Amino acid sequence: MIIQTVRSDDGGREGKWIALSIALILAVATLLLPYHQAAIAQQAVKSYQISIKDLDTESLAMIAELRLAHEEIRNIYQDGVDFENREIWADISELEALWVAPFIKDKSWERKGKHAWSKVAPAFYQGIPELDSGTVSTILHTAQAEPDIWLNLSRTAKPFMSDGGQLGKAWLMNAGWKQVVFANAVSHQDEQAH
Repeated sequence: MIIQTVRSDDGGREGKWIALSIALILAVATLLLPYHQAAIAQQAVKSYQISIKDLDTESLAMIAELRLAHEEIRNIYQDGVDFENREIWADISELEALWVAPFIKDKSWERKGKHAWSKVAPAFYQGIPELDSGTVSTILHTAQAEPDIWLNLSRTAKPFMSDGGQLGKAWLMNAGWKQVVFANAVSHQDEQAH
């Protein structure tokens, strides 16, 4: 009589091969992952610019409010153009009445330096702090779809009025203002490269 032992097929052998295959795939993926990363395009900051990464938290809070205010101001402007055929940028009193920060005088306004806001030219809003603490003098230019924010880091800015629309990038650069560069600003060509 011949006795033969038959093992039950519990899937153990196949399970070991599957586990080995998964481990091999993970090992290869781990080794190749660094070579498959997209290069992050760093935008060079020019001498008249400052990166948003280099600003303190109070300035970042002010810029966040200015970005939201930019959207509100653009909406008010577009409503005027669409419904009333007028091209008038909102005044500071109108922005205060609509509770658009940072133009309203509240606790945040006090903490940031009690900025005295004025519309210095069409689409240009300047804030000069009354206190030495808080954020620096600020200009918000709202004529474009994206906000254009300028800071005077020397704290020597004085209120000014534009003389016949001469206020612009060249004037601000010559006056010592720094344009805020947002970290996520990538050119259209860089987006298409990926």
